[in-house]
Amino acid sequence: MKITFEDGNTLRFTSVDGREDTEDVVDVFNVIHWLGAFASPRVYQAFSRTPPRDHILRLLDIYIAYAKRGAHHAVPQVEPVLLERRLPLALRLRELFEAWAPPALPREAVEISRALMECEGFEPPACGWDAYEAPAQGGITYEDALLWPEGVPAILNGQWPPGRDPR
Repeated sequence: MKITFEDGNTLRFTSVDGREDTEDVVDVFNVIHWLGAFASPRVYQAFSRTPPRDHILRLLDIYIAYAKRGAHHAVPQVEPVLLERRLPLALRLRELFEAWAPPALPREAVEISRALMECEGFEPPACGWDAYEAPAQGGITYEDALLWPEGVPAILNGQWPPGRDPR
């Protein structure tokens, strides 16, 4: 997949193994971003709102389809990347969210989210998941960088991309 930006720069997406099966790359990265929020209780608890269950289930369905294909879009920060663990973990996480009584997350959902981040090759924060607070970057909070049912607030509010002229 190739994207051309307004300034003429291009970006080509391929999976880590070189395949161009990346039609869902943005959706998958949105799911992974949510997994990071679920993996870090302080980040999730700082949110001003709770995500709708149906929204999270839809995102998990995207991730489950991605895991079933054996695709992997992220360049791993840690090895080994245990792709074969993703599907059973994702299916269990979906079961937990089907029965979820918001806003509190079950501890098992936190642990599975952490395991899925590891399976994708992401390192935990240096301070650990329990201590991580995700400070705002460029004025954008973690919450506002997530995909919500109405879209990504940072984009909707004209905060993204950074340095963009809001006119």
